[in-house]
Amino acid sequence: MSDFLNSLDPRINRLNIPAEFGTTFPSKENKDQFVTFEVFVQPKENKAYQHEGIVHAPTIDMAFLFAKEQFSRRGMSCSGVWVVNTNNVKVSPITENDEDIYDFIHEEIMEGAEKGNSENYEIFHLKKRGKQHSHVGSLEATCYEEALFKAKNQFQEEKSILNIWVAKTEDFLKIEGQEFADIWETLPEKKYRDAMDYKATDKIKKFKAEQNA
Repeated sequence: MSDFLNSLDPRINRLNIPAEFGTTFPSKENKDQFVTFEVFVQPKENKAYQHEGIVHAPTIDMAFLFAKEQFSRRGMSCSGVWVVNTNNVKVSPITENDEDIYDFIHEEIMEGAEKGNSENYEIFHLKKRGKQHSHVGSLEATCYEEALFKAKNQFQEEKSILNIWVAKTEDFLKIEGQEFADIWETLPEKKYRDAMDYKATDKIKKFKAEQNA
């Protein structure tokens, strides 16, 4: 066994904690692991969606419920929530200093890309280190690479963009506006401690039905 604790957390390894204070973390190979989902929140109506963090859940439906509880605080702090599987988010390299990532994106990135039918993609910018990615708009493209190249023409700004996230619109579970506000209403009995009394599940089912129509 190693003389020091092993951890995925770089702070643990950096501290070189002696193994006598614990053991190595058990293997998770044979265990069922939850999926990671990215959460985006609209702070106010007509404001851009911002990345708020992640949740771990077995399905996107449960991910939304977890995100609602963790980030929306009874609907008082935002007017909508989006969730998407982390695996469905494509990420550009991150630039150094004040370099603009769009300056490194040229038409050649589409060479060899697997193009399909035209679909909608959501584009997110990171404008400053330590801040959240924010939603800047959506566009149609035949692949992630084309979406990234088109984003350069549509969303490049005067100030440098450090990093870009791209995801298909269809991969998001989005509930916003009045639909989102209604989630916080309970049945007449006001059983606040019973999660099933909230309308979130109904809204999720409605959203997914509309997506599949």
